[in-house]
Amino acid sequence: MNLDSQKLVSLISDAGVVGAGGGGFPASIKLAGNFSHYIANGAECEPLLHKDIELMERHSCEIAEALAIVKNATDSQKLYFAAKKKYEKVWQNIKPHLEKYGIIPVYLDDIFPAGDEFEIVKEVLGKTIPPANIPLSLDAAVNNVETLLNIRRAIDGKPVVKKWLTVAGEVENPFTAVVPVGTPASHLIKLAKPMIENYAIIEGGPMMGNIVNDDEPVKKTTAGFLVLPQEHKIVKSRTMPIKYVLRLAASACMQCRSCTDICPRYLLGHPIEPHKIMRAAAMPISLPAEIFKNALLCSECGICEQFACPMGLSPRRINRELKMQFAGENIRYQWNGEEVLSREVRDFRRIPSRRLAERLGIIKYIDIHPEFFAKIEPPETLIISLKQHAGAPAEPVVKVGQKVSTDEMIAKVSEGKIGANIHSPVDGKVIEINDRISISLLKMLLHFKMLSTSEMKFYETDSKKRIAHRQDEV
Repeated sequence: MNLDSQKLVSLISDAGVVGAGGGGFPASIKLAGNFSHYIANGAECEPLLHKDIELMERHSCEIAEALAIVKNATDSQKLYFAAKKKYEKVWQNIKPHLEKYGIIPVYLDDIFPAGDEFEIVKEVLGKTIPPANIPLSLDAAVNNVETLLNIRRAIDGKPVVKKWLTVAGEVENPFTAVVPVGTPASHLIKLAKPMIENYAIIEGGPMMGNIVNDDEPVKKTTAGFLVLPQEHKIVKSRTMPIKYVLRLAASACMQCRSCTDICPRYLLGHPIEPHKIMRAAAMPISLPAEIFKNALLCSECGICEQFACPMGLSPRRINRELKMQFAGENIRYQWNGEEVLSREVRDFRRIPSRRLAERLGIIKYIDIHPEFFAKIEPPETLIISLKQHAGAPAEPVVKVGQKVSTDEMIAKVSEGKIGANIHSPVDGKVIEINDRISISLLKMLLHFKMLSTSEMKFYETDSKKRIAHRQDEV
């Protein structure tokens, strides 16, 4: 399929495609740039998440096609598919398609954070993205594999209304599924059957995810929901008040350097040294004020607080607080233009995923492979956030009481602003508009096709839940 760059960007923009790996940056803006190297990111490095693995196993052809279409429409010269070498079934399924389109395979080690754009570019091109820069600075662009699937479907006129995600943790039936955008977390967690009553919900992975309420809706960036006990160390580290975090830093940080020595960005050669930021936060006059600005280089991967610190401190939380303050003052990090070289010890200090899971206290969940469901019965009401992407919230183009159809645009990015269009995942009726659009289904399962028993296998758990397996409908 041959498209020019302008047509490709237009189709992607109309469909509301954003970075599905968590960043949420509009794909149309990223692909409007000039780059020679285009990379598919299939690392999925967060423990307990399996959605990209399932997607790659089932849609390898579409991923490869999307790469080839983008290459033909842009200045891209080389295509790469990067995934962990341990994903044997993924490689088995995609290799013929890689060969067909001349896509270069890149086998990644099972380390965290292998899926970080800076890590991916380093492994693929052997170069380090300069501090406070993006892959375009090295003539490259990177998209998550789910984003590529959405790009391929956007070319066929299909907007983003579904999300691949995993529900795992302290649940009886962990699963990976394709669900309508706007599905509340509570609906999915109920299907997974929590094994405890007093639990916390993390949207995303255990390292970079955020604690949310049970009414938090699925967004275009949602990779999963993890159910963990309230007293779990991961939960405690995220709920600790920032004043207490600062007080601990002042009283307990022993300047051991562990947070710095295994910081992925430090190992890539960036001038970030979390232990110095901790010291400066506790004793501001002890180091130059410039040290604080290095917090802007933090990727918030969580290794410093969840793996490195022997005292249970949180350099990440302090870095995040500093970054918010700098953003409010419109202060940015300025790279001096010097070449960035990774540190010689980098290969010896990278963290294996399984060792990370042990340190996190989630090793008992790690070997449970979630079951896959191509469809899940939706709730009666979907709650669709107007901001599920980088940039400004989308503006509603519907009114309360209005009936909407599946794939119909319900919110649009304002002219001249960074954002993404939003579409209805179902046939329904708009019942509320604020910072979200709530849509009530006109009739349960009206939008699902009737399938014969030879086409579908039902998984029954109770009279109200039916989960359908059908690969060609994903």
